[in-house]
Amino acid sequence: MEQNHRLAYLLERLAAHTATKEELDELTSLVDQDESGISMDAVESWLEVNQPQARPAFDRQHWMQVADQILQSDKLSGDPLAKPATRIHHLHRWGWAAAVVVLFGLGAWFFSQNHPAKPDAVITGNAPLDVDPGKNGAILTLADGSEMVLDSAGNGIITRQNGTTVVLKSDGLQYAPGERSTGEIAYNTISTSKGRQFKVVLPDGSKVWLNAASTLKFPVAFEGKERGVELSGEAYFEVAKNAEQPFKVKVPGKIDIEVLGTAFNVNAYTNEKHSYTTLVAGSVSVSHTSKTAGRIVLKPGDQLQAGDAGMALVQQANVDKAVAWKNGLFNFEGVGLREMMRQLERWYNLEVVYEGNVPDVVFFGEMSRTLKLSDVLSGLERADVHFRLEEGHKLIVMP
Repeated sequence: MEQNHRLAYLLERLAAHTATKEELDELTSLVDQDESGISMDAVESWLEVNQPQARPAFDRQHWMQVADQILQSDKLSGDPLAKPATRIHHLHRWGWAAAVVVLFGLGAWFFSQNHPAKPDAVITGNAPLDVDPGKNGAILTLADGSEMVLDSAGNGIITRQNGTTVVLKSDGLQYAPGERSTGEIAYNTISTSKGRQFKVVLPDGSKVWLNAASTLKFPVAFEGKERGVELSGEAYFEVAKNAEQPFKVKVPGKIDIEVLGTAFNVNAYTNEKHSYTTLVAGSVSVSHTSKTAGRIVLKPGDQLQAGDAGMALVQQANVDKAVAWKNGLFNFEGVGLREMMRQLERWYNLEVVYEGNVPDVVFFGEMSRTLKLSDVLSGLERADVHFRLEEGHKLIVMP
């Protein structure tokens, strides 16, 4: 208990930029040499209440070594005589380790203000390859087939269609319906490439967040007896309530979803074996497009898994895992290596290639989607999987 109080004191001093050199050395030593996990648990508890704020750059390499020590203490110790076919690696401390690096970075930055270092030598060789995380951006395809790149378009009204005004804002695209047109219904399509995500507010006020490599097709005005959209990829929906005009999501060749007003996530990438509909709030019913079986009604916390063989309902599913991407996280709970790589491939705009006999590893834990690729790979390499990044965003996965 006394050690926990001492850790809390040192962390408070660090965050306030009042820590002495001796106190910073003590804090580093406590975490670096902790084998029981007590120090790390205390750090985690402190971080949950005091999230670190962004600060100027620091000596990342030095503090990553400290994070590595934290990660090493988290590896599972198993019976050396009984090696399972599927290896399991926990990443749950990696997110905290990264946060600890940021906290320690505050201290490094504090020292740099009081003890300026000599300028770094200029590196004349090629800098190591790395990939930035994805960001907001999409392509809007209008009813006449013309395209608008939303990454570069300025905020404000970008077009008017059939009485609907389309406005680009800092947080996404918004459709504001005006006087209804008597003409033919016009459809727009929002597409995100690899390394992009985007939010759109539909004409009825429903909000849709698109993950990377996803497409949403929708009318510029909802008319008739229902509000219908088509999805490919992954999206999180917050549907505006309208009992007289049900909202329907169609995933061609996979599933049809009908709702009145609710929040749910749909993961239906074409390169994944199954699609997943996870209900956060409200109620939805789902049917399989290629099966004659009836519809399955979901309750909050349910997840429907659909594949070629049919549909299966999972109650009390891991909702946090399903919506982690929307909240800026990768959630790898029970995720195999290849599924994980497909997620990274979409978010970092990669071409993933497997070289040699890559081990079958199952991961558990979370990582921030704001990390550079090199930081993510540093965490994954603790699972004895190795990587080589080549020109053209080509990532080689090796044993």
